[in-house]
Amino acid sequence: MRLAVRHIAVLALFAAAPLAAQVGVSADDISAYRALMLTPVGALPPIATSTITGEVQSGVAFAVRYGYVGGGDNLSSLNNFGATAILPFGIGTTVSLTGGVAAISNGSSSLMLSIGGDTRITSLPFGSAGGSRLGIGLNGELGYGKPRENDIDEHVVSLAVGLPLSLLPGTMARDAMRIVPWVTPAFGYGNETFDDGVNQTFSGSRFMIGGGLGFYNPSSSFSFSVGVQYVSIANAQLEVGGNVVLGGR
Repeated sequence: MRLAVRHIAVLALFAAAPLAAQVGVSADDISAYRALMLTPVGALPPIATSTITGEVQSGVAFAVRYGYVGGGDNLSSLNNFGATAILPFGIGTTVSLTGGVAAISNGSSSLMLSIGGDTRITSLPFGSAGGSRLGIGLNGELGYGKPRENDIDEHVVSLAVGLPLSLLPGTMARDAMRIVPWVTPAFGYGNETFDDGVNQTFSGSRFMIGGGLGFYNPSSSFSFSVGVQYVSIANAQLEVGGNVVLGGR
């Protein structure tokens, strides 16, 4: 497992390399960040779906999700709560529907909605023994948020497309506990529209990186994961949280 985490960390560093090169923050950059963090795309921890874990989902799964984002220059701290229905769509593909709310530290809140999906592309042998594999997938999510801050009429829209890379365990007993680490470099877009006396719209794109650890037993309908999301911008705050998933098997 130490070797697995080390390899995933290396992948994360390579994926994050372009982020460090970004300098300067514009109003469009800030709005892109806010839109991503006020929607499920960036506000909630990623889920270890069956696509990421290399399993086949046979039924609908439901996830209860929580994410926390510390306050910074561009956004107040957030306590985010959500629920997601994960539907199988053929072998190696899922579609997800999410609803939730972001509780903002200034006392306001934001409605959050999204639709997303992921699909398995391939898996490759990883390491010299044990049958471990590197899973490669493709995912995307479209989010909407309706913040209510200081009586300003505002709404945000976000979109992210990523490439989940997961380390799949080798041959194990059917009832053995699995731990799957994964990392997802992604490209995110955000749009923020608000009216504070003058109607204004800002939009931009940001690099993102997320990932986590998924814990599950193929013979059980219960699983959980812990995860993080990071949207690249100066003084950005890391989103951390967890998911509890029921069903799907």
